[in-house]
Amino acid sequence: MKTKKLLTIALTGVVAVGLVGCGASGDKTSNGKKVVTVEIATSPDYPPYESLDKKGNIVGFDADMVKYLDKAMDTKDTDYKFHWNQMSFDNIISQIQADQVDLGVSGFTYDKKRKVEWSNPYTATAQVAVVAKNSAINSPKDLEGKKLAAQAGATGEEAAKSVKGAQVSTVKNAQQIFPALTAGQYDAIIVDLAVANEYAKNGAYKVLDQSLLDEKNYIIAKQGNKDLIKAVNAGLKKFMASDDYKTLTDKYGLKAYKA
Repeated sequence: MKTKKLLTIALTGVVAVGLVGCGASGDKTSNGKKVVTVEIATSPDYPPYESLDKKGNIVGFDADMVKYLDKAMDTKDTDYKFHWNQMSFDNIISQIQADQVDLGVSGFTYDKKRKVEWSNPYTATAQVAVVAKNSAINSPKDLEGKKLAAQAGATGEEAAKSVKGAQVSTVKNAQQIFPALTAGQYDAIIVDLAVANEYAKNGAYKVLDQSLLDEKNYIIAKQGNKDLIKAVNAGLKKFMASDDYKTLTDKYGLKAYKA
């Protein structure tokens, strides 16, 4: 893979500068292995998958998973190193397609319109509706004709648009949706099940039992970059067979994927 210098680009809420994309390599470890640096794009506004702690570090299930992959993807000839790049969710695919970053790790779910390479799934999930705790909305049928919101570019947006007569709004940062729901700007928001459950812990919201769309989570790469996805899948296989996988899915309230 060739080394590519990432242009300085202004993204929603963040700026990524001077990054190296597309599996930059050339250095070698003390034992002679090739070092491959993989640039990862994420939108850290989607707990429990990824968010920022008080020090600005990326934390969550995906962050812990990548720490495991850092070792699990290594081979006898190659050491993989990972570098995170923050950007809005709806920019990730375009940055991958432009060879600015190598992987998207941000709670991605499958959408055939996304022209990328997909890893094997690593967790099971669903798109669900979240409403205020005192809302009279109790089922997806009750969402018809209502004001709904979802994250721009996420499959939750498509799920929301599938609701008959719904007035659908989108936001770039998923964390902006919940205060807007509390303020009554929307009747319901459509998000990933694990995200819905994370926010519902404070007692201000309720999650509708019936899902709008059953899904799985994946890691993505540029279409045609099958070698990198093959390496990712090898690492995911080790991760999902480990005790760490169950520990982390339990810790973050995610559903383990079973083929």
